[in-house]
Amino acid sequence: MRLLIFTLFCCLVSLASADETDTLDVEKASTKIGHRLEVDYVPGGIIHTNKFLDGINPEKRTMNHATSTRVKYAFTPPEGSWQSQVYRDVYQGLGVAFHEFNPQLSNPTSVFIFQGGRVAKLAQRLSLNYEWNFGLTFGWNPYDKDTNPDNRVIGSRTTAYLDVDLYLSYRLARWLDLNAGLSVAHFSNGNTSYPNGGLNTWGARVGLATYINRSRSTLSSSAAVPPFHRHFSYDLVLFGAWRRCGVIWDDGQSLYAVPGTFGVMGANFNPMYNINHWFNAGLSLDYVYDRSTNLYFPDGHLDMDNITAPSANKQMALGLSARAEFVMPYFTINMGIGRNIVNDSGDFKGVYEILALKIHLYRASFIHIGYCLSDFKYPNYLMLGLGYSFNYKRRF
Repeated sequence: MRLLIFTLFCCLVSLASADETDTLDVEKASTKIGHRLEVDYVPGGIIHTNKFLDGINPEKRTMNHATSTRVKYAFTPPEGSWQSQVYRDVYQGLGVAFHEFNPQLSNPTSVFIFQGGRVAKLAQRLSLNYEWNFGLTFGWNPYDKDTNPDNRVIGSRTTAYLDVDLYLSYRLARWLDLNAGLSVAHFSNGNTSYPNGGLNTWGARVGLATYINRSRSTLSSSAAVPPFHRHFSYDLVLFGAWRRCGVIWDDGQSLYAVPGTFGVMGANFNPMYNINHWFNAGLSLDYVYDRSTNLYFPDGHLDMDNITAPSANKQMALGLSARAEFVMPYFTINMGIGRNIVNDSGDFKGVYEILALKIHLYRASFIHIGYCLSDFKYPNYLMLGLGYSFNYKRRF
């Protein structure tokens, strides 16, 4: 089925497109938004992080197979526009992915937003590019204590989907690219359901992308980039989410799910130095109130009916993190690493990490979708919120 889709796509491209010497008006095309349609095939494997993947499952089978087929539509800025001069070959849009795993995990479908662009020009027709995908994956066969008790990897029928690609792009014609490279993906529900081991995959990406309104058959030369005035901006983010949690008991290996769902809320104040068109760096003051932290059993015995929450001040923390941002049109990726400076104890002890996507809205406001980890391996909570940038001077 995937091969049939790919073949039909190639046939449509051949029928609908013309040669580089066709009647396309280059001058008119340079004033129009471009359109990009791509189909890619990503055969690969599963990165083993759980006993369930190593053979502790009803089939007694090691799980290695992971294949995806993606269909994506994107738009590109007009040739010669300010965005195209600063962000070479940038594109962003919507896509759908069809994943093939095995009956124990199922064959889910992802719907996502994505963005990509050029990292470096290698030759007249060859470039090194990047792409990220972010969305939701539907149709898993998740953990169930009766029918699927061994699956500690996927705990819900719907998860988040995050994918990062690095690939080579060769321009076969003005309207057609051949792409090939590497792809790494992560599936997780962000602790909104339990368990939440998460699934990581890798693959080799190969695909074809066809364009409308792209006026050049070779990579544009390195034209002068518009000047950038360095400045400070100040982000204020308010977020909330919900989560499930578990407790480790006895030998440190037995994990038990705590019944119920717990609320999380917080805020970040994030002064950032805007270095150039693509990067910001700074610090962030991070406040969080997590109702799932530092739970305990008063009598010292494992009894989920007798689990107790501490006072509110022991479920709050204030941290300081170093932040870096990768800035592109419409989207900014924010990464941080920090430690709590107030209440650095119990479940709040250790280093925390943040990965967030800022989706720019009107003027300086944005949607904030993030995820917090602890000690580079333990999932904490989602960060679903809104933000505003004071002293925002970028042109998006």
